[in-house]
Amino acid sequence: MRQIRCVITLVLALSLISYADGNSWDRVRYNGGTLQTKVDPKEWDNHLTITSDQITFKLKDGQSLDIPTKSVTGLSYGQEAHRRVGTMIALGILVAPIALFGLFHKTRLHFIGIEYQKDGKKGGLLLQGDKDNYRAILMALKSTTDAPLAVAEKDREFVPTSVKATVMKDSDEVEVKTAATKESGSVSVSSTPNAADLYVDGEFSGNTPSKLTLETGKHTVKITTKGYKDWSREITVRQGSDVNLSATLEQ
Repeated sequence: MRQIRCVITLVLALSLISYADGNSWDRVRYNGGTLQTKVDPKEWDNHLTITSDQITFKLKDGQSLDIPTKSVTGLSYGQEAHRRVGTMIALGILVAPIALFGLFHKTRLHFIGIEYQKDGKKGGLLLQGDKDNYRAILMALKSTTDAPLAVAEKDREFVPTSVKATVMKDSDEVEVKTAATKESGSVSVSSTPNAADLYVDGEFSGNTPSKLTLETGKHTVKITTKGYKDWSREITVRQGSDVNLSATLEQ
């Protein structure tokens, strides 16, 4: 009996550690913001970790910044991210010079802006994800901070439709809600192993664990991760319902 208790305790401890680790990415560029650094904005290999309580960003030069998720006041993507953090620097709120090369780049660069207030001071980061991780970063930021996400009209198509965003058009804010906001229900998805890719009706919708708001009706939820077989279920969402899905992926 004592051995069984020890095993259970160990499993629970490992689960908590895994959850605390959150989602991490190494291919992230730093284009400007709170941190003063000589790291080239074109260099990758900076490290970003997002948990339910904290965002941690580590630069290649060893600098590190911890941002409590509750202190995040705004998120942004694409050209809007570049504009917002650039404005904070122009106003003297941030000290690090912003890189402008991205505005004139021929290929799409996935800028992600994080605005926060910590110890009574405003701060911000302008990061850049790659084509394979920026959606997951946006989903993790949105789900952990619940901060408003702003995006330019022409960039809206690159943000997952399951994410509620505010489209910026001709200096006016036009709030765009997903179809799920009229008649919808909640779906909480977790998986073993954690941090797997989550798809709803064939569209990438973030990483597990995640809580989604979906339009009423039938949906197909699929969870995938490297080294494991795909897991999928068809669910029916009703108005005001709260569905819980727990997937155990097989190798």
